[in-house]
Amino acid sequence: MKEWEYRKIDLNQQHPRRDDLDLLNVAGGEGWELVGIMNNNIAYLKRPQEDEERRAPCSSGTPGLARDEPNEKEPHTNEAKEKYRDSVTGETWSGRGRMANWLKRKQNAGEDVEKYRVG
Repeated sequence: MKEWEYRKIDLNQQHPRRDDLDLLNVAGGEGWELVGIMNNNIAYLKRPQEDEERRAPCSSGTPGLARDEPNEKEPHTNEAKEKYRDSVTGETWSGRGRMANWLKRKQNAGEDVEKYRVG
């Protein structure tokens, strides 16, 4: 029987300039499958459980549910590093998943997206 690891993302708590779709694309690149988005903008995701050590109890102690907030002792490693940044607006894209809307608009306008590459 396949066991699942669960995660929830409060889309209301994300940076206002960050596109929700970009955030979900990053999660998808990490193996997360979107289960659903509730009316309160909470996205629920799941992915197959790899091993017992990756399981994290939620605040109620139910195994397999991800915590709402990262543990202060454990660094949060799910964030992908930005590969593209617009210095004017501060918008970023990790380079994972579908191209960010802001970068796609610039590409469609004929701009070279490589000028937005970080590093």
